[in-house]
Amino acid sequence: MKSIIALCLFLWTAQAYEYALTPVKVSEDVHCFFGALENITKENGGNMVNTCFVQTKQGFVVIDSGPTYAYAKQAYTQMQMIENLPVKYVINTHDHDDHWLGNSFYKSKDALLIGPRTYEQNVVVGMETRMQRTLGSEIYGKTEIVSLDTVVDNNLTLNVGGKILEIQQLVSKAHTQGDLIVYLPDEKVLFAGDLVFNGRVTSIRDGSIIGSIKALEKIEARHPKVIIGGHGYKTDANATQALKSYLLEMKEAVLDALDNDVSIEQVTKKVTMPKYKEMKLYDILHSRNVFEAYRELEMYDEDEE
Repeated sequence: MKSIIALCLFLWTAQAYEYALTPVKVSEDVHCFFGALENITKENGGNMVNTCFVQTKQGFVVIDSGPTYAYAKQAYTQMQMIENLPVKYVINTHDHDDHWLGNSFYKSKDALLIGPRTYEQNVVVGMETRMQRTLGSEIYGKTEIVSLDTVVDNNLTLNVGGKILEIQQLVSKAHTQGDLIVYLPDEKVLFAGDLVFNGRVTSIRDGSIIGSIKALEKIEARHPKVIIGGHGYKTDANATQALKSYLLEMKEAVLDALDNDVSIEQVTKKVTMPKYKEMKLYDILHSRNVFEAYRELEMYDEDEE
């Protein structure tokens, strides 16, 4: 009996978490997998992030590889059902681990990994990740940290199978200090990573409210037809609007609090922004965002912009 139980446990743990990924076509030759509007949990396997792939004549280009090796492997299976092509490049939009922990799978398929300088600075082979702590060894499985092949400091242009992909850091600090966008100029499709959220509240714990607003303005200035954010389901030309409104209103409310000598201990009670309470993760992230915005805006001088 013990041997049967042990075998059942082995078979159960040997099976990878099933993500049930379904690619959504957002434009010609571009598909995305859309994650849940929630935090990382064992139940969702870390699938709370958007990842995409661009089909070219030469192969696929993946934008963000997702939360685990198993996720990337299952995404790759879905790609092969569209066309039997290799993955040529994986572009990581920033260094938060929900976006790049599938890299090791694609590396095993000989894809070239591209990402920001902050990945090289902040991601250490062998370190314990947030995803690893939350998901546990069964779901994390074969996931490993691997080094990038190419680091982008400012911009890089790829021509893959006749498709032009422009990779660029728009501002020095926004969601993080190394956010990259990927833009297909011929198709006017823009992959914004976590510079764009919709349907849920963002986090500015590693970033800048001023920089985030500037980045959104620069995205809009390109007049893309399709904008895919790192979290959320809206992908039309207005996909930036909800986040931009949230950040602009927070900026003005926090500046007003500073003008009226509201302390940092009291500002989160003052700047509640109730119209956004229905957004996912408001209860978890909003107060922290206000706190971080206050610390930044204490030193803010609009004339220096």
